[in-house]
Amino acid sequence: MQPWCLNVIRHNRGKIRQSALLWLALLATGFVSAQPSGLFNSSRPAFLDVDEAFQFYTSLDSADEIAIHWTVAPEYYLYRDKFSFSLVADDGETLELAASMPEGNHHHDEFFGDVEVYYHGLTTALTLPTDAPAGDFQLQIRYQGCAEAGLCYPPQTRLLEISP
Repeated sequence: MQPWCLNVIRHNRGKIRQSALLWLALLATGFVSAQPSGLFNSSRPAFLDVDEAFQFYTSLDSADEIAIHWTVAPEYYLYRDKFSFSLVADDGETLELAASMPEGNHHHDEFFGDVEVYYHGLTTALTLPTDAPAGDFQLQIRYQGCAEAGLCYPPQTRLLEISP
């Protein structure tokens, strides 16, 4: 919630008290809202949290293949070239993974120019290499997306525990 402040010039205490009482009455009746989507900020779009805008889950499709299933909220998109995937061993060593990704939609972006993006959803397939770290490891997922209304989220990194 956005904090509100009432600025008053102290010329006459009676007028100040009347003005403050009027604002309190308007707030109490709901005519004026203290929420950002109220009377004064109704044109400001509300943006989803990054984990709501870009949801995913993983599945183990075979002993050597992991699929990542993405659901992208309406009016949001993910950049194809901002994805990266790697394995992180317990000792911190990383191994980049190649991803099989579908073709994206062509989009002209004000920040990155002509790019491919994904709307609605996609599935990414990762093949685990034969020289993958032995034992437990983490799958590191990096991605970036934006809202059509003009908000670009910073690059995101998620770590998932993988046990063979």
